[in-house]
Amino acid sequence: MKKKYLKYVVLTTAITTGVSIYSQASEVHASVQNKVEQNQQQAYADMIQVVKLIKLNSIALEITFSKPIPQEELNLDQAKKNFVFSNGLQLTNIPQLKTGAKSTYIVPVSVQKPGEKYTLTYKGKKVRTFIGSEKKVELNSVRQVTNDTFELESFRTDGILDYQYVVAADADKVGDLAVILNKHNKYNGVRYDIIPSLRDQKVTITPDGGQPIVASYVPFTQATDGRQAPKFRLPAGQTLQPGITYTVTADWATVKQSKFTAKEVAPLVIQSAKQINATSVEITLTADPKDELFALRQVRLTAEGGSELIAQYKFTSRKGATGTFDILNNGSLQPGATYKVTPVGAWAEAKDIMIQN
Repeated sequence: MKKKYLKYVVLTTAITTGVSIYSQASEVHASVQNKVEQNQQQAYADMIQVVKLIKLNSIALEITFSKPIPQEELNLDQAKKNFVFSNGLQLTNIPQLKTGAKSTYIVPVSVQKPGEKYTLTYKGKKVRTFIGSEKKVELNSVRQVTNDTFELESFRTDGILDYQYVVAADADKVGDLAVILNKHNKYNGVRYDIIPSLRDQKVTITPDGGQPIVASYVPFTQATDGRQAPKFRLPAGQTLQPGITYTVTADWATVKQSKFTAKEVAPLVIQSAKQINATSVEITLTADPKDELFALRQVRLTAEGGSELIAQYKFTSRKGATGTFDILNNGSLQPGATYKVTPVGAWAEAKDIMIQN
């Protein structure tokens, strides 16, 4: 009986040891395999070279690489580390692969100074030197949208295309409006200039007889409504004065019809609000604005005891007349509390709009 027990112990120990060794070997193999894959990815990335650099206009470059940029490097933080320019020029958003291209990207940059010499360093290697473009984007007209917001419109019939219509990332979203440009940026015999991402871009709006005001681009408004009409907003608290004529200028664009006379525009009207979860609410207007007029707007949520929360519109969340607003500063709706909803600023009106949590 004792011999059988010893045999069982020896056998169990051997099996257990074998499993342990096998498990350790598997872990070592997985670790080695992971390092091999990482080294392969790094080697692939190091092999990428700039083949061609074209200046599209003062805020856009077109860069062709020997291979596609790895997807994991197409986030803004990493892209800004990889694309470094001299003399203050900066990458303003991620490079976007052109529809139909293998490794040609539209690269948005801050405004180039005409005649200035710039050097592009990609992943620590100086790869190209070029002279700043004097070519400005040609826009058609300016139109007031709200009491503090206006838009700059352009048309593809004038040979101008917003980048969202020509990049692979947005091809499905824009549907039939998508265009595949050839290597000369032509389509059906027409050569197009491309408006890149306008993230961080600004324009100057000057009232007749008054001082210039700097207006900032409103994110995600370039082509969300099927038009090429990016929105720009005055600094917080400032509004367009009815009856005053304004002129819009920019160091990156020319505007053919650059003047407009401001008028009083009725604010949007909030019809209802409801809780989505503890940190988000849904705001519904009386009518679909058919545009991203929610962008950067906020609402105040005031509890019966007087405590307040601020919620801000979640970019591109609008579905018709309804948009999602996320509560800021790690705030949350308290169970059982009732909140009154009021807009922050004069962008909208709300009468007795309540949220019952």
